Amino acid sequence: MLPTLLPDHPIAALATPPGTSAVAIIRISGFHLINLLLPILRHPNGQPLSPSDLPPRQLKRLDLHDPETQQPLDQAMVVHFPAPRSYTGEEIMEIHGHGSQVILQRTLEILSDIGIRPAQPGEFTRRACLNGKLDLTRAEAITALIHASSLRAAREALRQMEGSLHHKIETLRERLLTVLAHLEASLDFADEDIDPLPSPLILGELSSATEELGKWLRQAPLGERLRDGFHLTIIGRPNVGKSSLFNHLLRRKRAIVSPTPGTTRDCIESRLEIQGVPVILSDTAGLRQTDEPVEAEGIALTREKLRQADGVLLVLDAGTGLTPEDESLLQEISELHGIVVWNKMDLYARSHELKIASPRTTVQISLRTETGLDELEREIASFLLPVSVDGEGAIILAARQKETLTRALRALIECETLIVHKRPGEVTALPLRAALEALGELVGHVTHEALLDRIFSTFCIGK
Repeated sequence: MLPTLLPDHPIAALATPPGTSAVAIIRISGFHLINLLLPILRHPNGQPLSPSDLPPRQLKRLDLHDPETQQPLDQAMVVHFPAPRSYTGEEIMEIHGHGSQVILQRTLEILSDIGIRPAQPGEFTRRACLNGKLDLTRAEAITALIHASSLRAAREALRQMEGSLHHKIETLRERLLTVLAHLEASLDFADEDIDPLPSPLILGELSSATEELGKWLRQAPLGERLRDGFHLTIIGRPNVGKSSLFNHLLRRKRAIVSPTPGTTRDCIESRLEIQGVPVILSDTAGLRQTDEPVEAEGIALTREKLRQADGVLLVLDAGTGLTPEDESLLQEISELHGIVVWNKMDLYARSHELKIASPRTTVQISLRTETGLDELEREIASFLLPVSVDGEGAIILAARQKETLTRALRALIECETLIVHKRPGEVTALPLRAALEALGELVGHVTHEALLDRIFSTFCIGK
């Protein structure tokens, strides 16, 4: 848990990654920052500054002064963002200096000496939430954007930063608040001439809300894969071109390619993007009967990878056609989503048909002549992530958000059940209030200190 944080205490942190670099940025947030920083800033000619020398949102070339040595420490660009028009809603100042670790460490020491303490992880964004600049869904989307493993994941996170999830939740809350208002009105004014909403209308609203929540939760695994990557496994008999396909998709030689069957003994993994979709691609040992212990271990690992896979590429040899071993593999992966890839089309002699009984998508390629490969990549992206690039995609949920949505859904289902069984209104309203409280937690209407600690402790320092 984070230590007790004083909301009015100025904070500072490095906003760029640690390590030597051309430029590094130190971010500072609080109030009365100009007065704090003026003693350690100088004009390039050595003259002291006045507050008017730091106009809002303009970079100024200044020297950073070391009070201990009374000498310049660094040449920097400094910018001031007055409150409330800043990221945190407080005053923010940024020092854009050189990325020397010695200089950065000394600068942070100087800031600490003048009363600006080091920031905790996520404390800048936490202050932005507390000051009404962000709600929690947008704040958590910032983390998703920072850790996005592909451009597609970044686009989805940006949608949530712009308020797509917040709008969904607030719209749903307003509908449920209306239902709760009618339930409570019928309790508070039971002796008055007020007609409550009929039960069928209330049940209709609750049913619609539970369906909406269920839809978001059903999208959650897709959002997780979009964030973390889809597991795609290449399988097939030995020497059908699995490793060559693996290398082609990676655009570099990562796996050994040899005409000798059984060359791949282990499972090789690598991360990549295919048509904007994040993929964890696995090249596996060829599946066949063998008495060789090392190869047998590799085959066992292949079958383990298949159990974890989101999809498979079954590579077949167009030069030899479908073999009994291929048919056995098709049966083994019958429940898995994937594509049949006929490789070596340059050797296809039309003496056999390239047909399989399975209704799977089939793509014909030749790695030797590099034909059909663009079509294969399009098919991979399509079956892994069947969501339009330009349309609204899968909701990327943090673990806390998924847990809270599940709690809200259970409460709504309980409320529906109570109404169906004609339980008293005061009993029916309890789970509905619990659902509304859970939805409020998602956007920050309910801000328990422990909840905020849990969320922002996962952020970068300096964000």
